[in-house]
Amino acid sequence: MASYTLHIERENQISETEWLAICESDSSLTVQHVAITTNPQTGEAIEIQTPNSCIWTSPILRRKYNFSYANGSITFGSDKAQIKKAKKLARLLSAKVIGDEGEEY
Repeated sequence: MASYTLHIERENQISETEWLAICESDSSLTVQHVAITTNPQTGEAIEIQTPNSCIWTSPILRRKYNFSYANGSITFGSDKAQIKKAKKLARLLSAKVIGDEGEEY
């Protein structure tokens, strides 16, 4: 089953520079161009290219959430805490939070 994703979007595309400036100005966000994970069966480290992504660490839940930039918009999951953070980021970018089916949050 595919997960439902949401997006921070606006009429004119969000630039990479604009997005990274937002990420770098927020101490709860960390820019991450490469993700490293471990193959649970072999123990091998796997590097995944994640250009212009940011990891948000929730100060309350102490959980990490991914925001991925591509083609002028930011994509993220549908967790309630992450949606709340995305709305704040969208305001900074003069953008909106939109679901896969076009609904606005």
